[in-house]
Amino acid sequence: MLMHVAQGKPGETATRYKHFPIERPCRILIIGHHLKPKQKYQALLREISVGGALLDCNPGLQLPKQFFLQVDGFNDEMGCSQVYRKGAALGIRFNMLISPEFISRLIRLQFASGCL
Repeated sequence: MLMHVAQGKPGETATRYKHFPIERPCRILIIGHHLKPKQKYQALLREISVGGALLDCNPGLQLPKQFFLQVDGFNDEMGCSQVYRKGAALGIRFNMLISPEFISRLIRLQFASGCL
């Protein structure tokens, strides 16, 4: 999927990250004045990698190119860029690679809740 391929510099090959299926509620945070959340929208995290994720959200939702993502059960707010949108599917790229430890904690939390 495109969201898991990092853009390489000219002459370099693109990097592909291992992605993990997950089903976890999350929030899309649109930032307003003074970096305060202006609007929050509910979404569902479907896949994640250290480089990006796939979300399900309302297809009629108008989103800016840049926003923050907050996964339920975590206080972290991850900066994101919209990569593609097709219906309810929203592919995002994280502005910085997230740590593999975060993904491990997310998978353990998902397993503990009995959703895997």
